[in-house]
Amino acid sequence: MAVTALVVGYLPAAANLGGSPFDAGDGNLVLNDEAQDWVNAPNRKVGLDKPTGQTDDSFGQGTKEDTAVPTVVDGSIPNNKSDLTRLYVANEKVSGKEFLYLAWERVQEPNGTTNMDFEFNQDSTASANGVTPIRTAGDVLIKYDLSQGGVNPVLGYHLWVTTGTAQQVCEASNTVPCWGKVQSLAGNFEGSINTPAVTDPIPPDAPRTLSPRTFGEAAINLSDSGILPPNVCKTFGSAYLKSRASDSFTAALKDFIAPVPVNISNCGSIVVRKVTVNGDSTFDYTTTGGLSPSTFQLSNGGTRTYTDVASGSYSVTESAPPAGWTLQGLQCTASGAGTSVTTTGATANITMAGDGLVDCTYTNHTKLSPAITTLLSAELVPIGTTVHDTATLSGASANAGGTVTYTVFSDSGCSQNPQDAGTVNVVNGVVPNSNGITFTSAGTFYWQASYSGDANNNPALSVCTSEILVVQKNQPGMTTAQNLLPNDSSTLTGATATAGGSITFDLHSPADATCSGAPALTQTVAVSGNGTYATTNTTFFATAEGTWRWRVSYTGDANNEAAVSACGVEHFTIDNG
Repeated sequence: MAVTALVVGYLPAAANLGGSPFDAGDGNLVLNDEAQDWVNAPNRKVGLDKPTGQTDDSFGQGTKEDTAVPTVVDGSIPNNKSDLTRLYVANEKVSGKEFLYLAWERVQEPNGTTNMDFEFNQDSTASANGVTPIRTAGDVLIKYDLSQGGVNPVLGYHLWVTTGTAQQVCEASNTVPCWGKVQSLAGNFEGSINTPAVTDPIPPDAPRTLSPRTFGEAAINLSDSGILPPNVCKTFGSAYLKSRASDSFTAALKDFIAPVPVNISNCGSIVVRKVTVNGDSTFDYTTTGGLSPSTFQLSNGGTRTYTDVASGSYSVTESAPPAGWTLQGLQCTASGAGTSVTTTGATANITMAGDGLVDCTYTNHTKLSPAITTLLSAELVPIGTTVHDTATLSGASANAGGTVTYTVFSDSGCSQNPQDAGTVNVVNGVVPNSNGITFTSAGTFYWQASYSGDANNNPALSVCTSEILVVQKNQPGMTTAQNLLPNDSSTLTGATATAGGSITFDLHSPADATCSGAPALTQTVAVSGNGTYATTNTTFFATAEGTWRWRVSYTGDANNEAAVSACGVEHFTIDNG
């Protein structure tokens, strides 16, 4: 079996493994003309062995590679060529491919065969021995063989298998689980050991001089070799180093360096986040490409994360949102060489290339449904009063905009005889007052405010009958005042039949109780014998309150004496009380 392993894995050391900037073919740890070496190795991890001697740890006698849980003991290593001192592991992704870098250091130059086995475990949980991890199917053992003290390393790898017939699947064991048959790394690695002494400048205890053949390194293309094949998700969380003093796979293990944590993966991640604006609801999603679960739901602040996503094509689509909700935006970012994402509507189309990351945020939006109420400057007013309205939004967003239009109607359905009371701009939810309206006729009027809504708020309309203005009819006053059209008559008796002269009628106002002042009305009538004579007033009205007094006088003539009546013998009184 061991011979087979050497044949299928053999490739002499060569510089510049295709696609990698790391030089694992120069047998040292420092930069010469290359871009990378151990002094600047990406994601470098250092494993240190316990000091050589009785306090060192090693595997118990008889422990072999197929021993799932090796025995760990204390004590010196029987053969110094197998006494390990240091482990280096580094990894990086270059142009979409995963590269692994390995190095070991030991106590002294060997005089015979020494093999180094690097074990990479997916599960970092310690096994029953408290040191080495639990093995799971697909764990990897990378052999670094230096047959017969040679200087050209030969690398191959085994996978831990848990099912199948041992004779068919195992490299050396008669039972399953075991390390499977060796697989070639030819064409996918470069490696070398130091033939002159070299310096290790990496802490701790740096710098240190390493004698010839006590340092070895390798670079491996994990993607092309099949250790991390495309479209298969695989992650290693720990690595440790073991030594064998023989190229036989069944030889007993000697020293080891305890596991160090690593993060080597060709698994991508897809993260879907949910943000809602103006409320919350539950949103449905569907996926393609084999993501599990294939459907899920998210509410505000929720996250769905898919890890262990193999290289390939995937999509995530938000289903039709609940009533009242719209997709405001879908923002996605992609990181990792070869990983990309494009968005179309509610779908994120993802191309995953190994350990990439796609992070998408779906933002959904619903409008608030505010209420608008009004308050009049007056509700019962006389004709001619100017009235304005005030509106208030409630339940709107803090930055509510839009407009409010005020209208006055003559009916309770707010449809008849509209009067425009102005349109105002809403700023941060604050509504200015309406214009003033002057009411010149009586009646009942209904004010209504109409909110236009905006990007975050639905329109709103105040209740028509919530603001009623009553313009009252004028209430006239009534006063009365008597006025008379006074006339008087006088009868002349006892005069001659041919009496002449004239009769004068004088009407004195209530202010002249003695008839001594100028009369308010006077009229003279010619006399022709005895008879009744009267005034003919048609223009003078008596309006003053009180007693009006008549005084009548006859002039007489050659045959008749003059005569005069007493003041107020005839009178009338005006009383408006």
